[in-house]
Amino acid sequence: MKKKQRRSDYKVMTKEARTLKFMRESRKLSVRKAAKIIGTSDTQISHAENGRKDLRPDFILKVVTGLGYSYQDFLDLLSDKKEMPDHLRSECIEIIRCMSPEKLKAVRAVLESF
Repeated sequence: MKKKQRRSDYKVMTKEARTLKFMRESRKLSVRKAAKIIGTSDTQISHAENGRKDLRPDFILKVVTGLGYSYQDFLDLLSDKKEMPDHLRSECIEIIRCMSPEKLKAVRAVLESF
């Protein structure tokens, strides 16, 4: 029997998803804390930020306003009217989380050489 394809089974990273993640991180909130403040599940937030959820305008508005931003702030970040800093550190941490222990040892050796 073939498994039904669900939207959360694949990623489609969009600028909207990255912007929502930036907004949450800029408030220094974990996914769990943000979900509690916004009134949704942490799974919904995680899926939205990681490209595993279609982002409808009503959901975006709920998240953005729950984080204390305006919808215009969101649009300005999307259109580059406001600069969204790169999240080099969080991107590196995400890569490290997926590494095998052997690769982590190699990365550690490189980092310690600086």
